[in-house]
Amino acid sequence: MITPRIFVGDDVHALADGAEYALPAAAARHVAQALRMRVGQPLALFTGAGGEYAAAIERIDRRDVVVRVERHDAIERESVHAVTLVQSVIAADMMDWVVRKAVELGAAAIAPIRSARSQGVSSEREERRAAHWRQIVVAACEQCGRNRLPGVLPLASFDAWLAGVQRGGDAVLLDAGAQRSLAAQAAVAAPRHVVIGPEGGFTADELAHAEAAGMTRVHVGPRVLRAETAALVALATLNAAAGDAR
Repeated sequence: MITPRIFVGDDVHALADGAEYALPAAAARHVAQALRMRVGQPLALFTGAGGEYAAAIERIDRRDVVVRVERHDAIERESVHAVTLVQSVIAADMMDWVVRKAVELGAAAIAPIRSARSQGVSSEREERRAAHWRQIVVAACEQCGRNRLPGVLPLASFDAWLAGVQRGGDAVLLDAGAQRSLAAQAAVAAPRHVVIGPEGGFTADELAHAEAAGMTRVHVGPRVLRAETAALVALATLNAAAGDAR
């Protein structure tokens, strides 16, 4: 059985070797009611700041779970090359899927942006969507073994993102009509930001603004991919170029 992994927030001082630690309420309900775990069974706890804690259940009921912390393991499972996925907002279920899979593929951060053809997100819903994406990040880290939480940046317009980030030559934009491949670009200089358009792609004006800002347009093969597919192919290509799977 794979040891369940539980995110417990940033209360590192409570996780000393040998200490008893009461899981947060939501985590306790998950362990007791969803996983139906028992006294003595192992858990791995992580705070998002690095490493994980081996622990075993001391006491458990339907609402409360107390564990005994055994040790801290400084294990990391981050990608060799840190990259921010800059993703134009797409349909809600597909955006959620991209966030989840980007975490699994090692993205260091996710920057959602509004472009001309993006799915609309009202100002009233922006924080709720961001909070929802952060919950997905936590769940994905629990599943895939990462001990550092990727950040979810505030939703911004494409132009605001272009103006606010110092990139130089470290950003690429996926465009099916580009002449250069992402793999070829990564072999020369691996980008730190990879920008994905919405359904329908970026407009001609947006492409011009990106090039004026020093971004390189790249493709990921001869086929036109859906936005959610393109994001994952781009991250996988960069992982391969950096030797992440070795």
